[in-house]
Amino acid sequence: MLLLLRSFFAMAEFRPIQALLVAGFTLLSSGCAMMSNTTTLKIETPANVTVMATAQYSELFRGVCFLPEDYAGDPEPDKKRFSTVRHPRPFTTGFEVQIAYTVEDCFLALSGIDFMIEATAGADGKDFDFSTVALDVETYLKDDEELSTRLDEQVLQVRCRWRDPEAGRPLKRRLQCSGLDASGNELKGQHLGMLKNRQLQGLVLRLKVDLADSTQAP
Repeated sequence: MLLLLRSFFAMAEFRPIQALLVAGFTLLSSGCAMMSNTTTLKIETPANVTVMATAQYSELFRGVCFLPEDYAGDPEPDKKRFSTVRHPRPFTTGFEVQIAYTVEDCFLALSGIDFMIEATAGADGKDFDFSTVALDVETYLKDDEELSTRLDEQVLQVRCRWRDPEAGRPLKRRLQCSGLDASGNELKGQHLGMLKNRQLQGLVLRLKVDLADSTQAP
């Protein structure tokens, strides 16, 4: 089935083929079993931390459709945003995020999620800053690539910490967030890794944000 879909993707120049692909997008699991078109995004935040998640979508069939700049009053029809609310105690918020949808003649598939994490510190809330991390989502399988394991829940661990101001800069602490690997070590940069669409369809994606006490730069 997967090899058949790869052949369809390579031939996707005509709308009849595009229609077949749209209908078959949810058949990407082994055995071609029907899968959900959503993933449940759960965001765990510590006290006084909020997260804005921006789901990014890309045209699955480039060159066969024109994505309008403004669709139904939405200036960014290829983005969906989800925001948590600030709480005085740790809190978990859940959202249903679409894996794919259509905008006029364009079939859009989830290509990544950006997370903007905002935090305040101090009794007066004087320290306020944000930091970003991002997850890539891939639709296609590479040649000879094995199917990725489907877990009931994919967990993204993020550690944020306040950094003391750098020399010569205004006296304001800044927030720095980094992903963690399986061993709990901080990843370099803002990248949280990459998942396949089939690892999200009908499953849970959990972002766990931790705010460390340390304010010293490594």
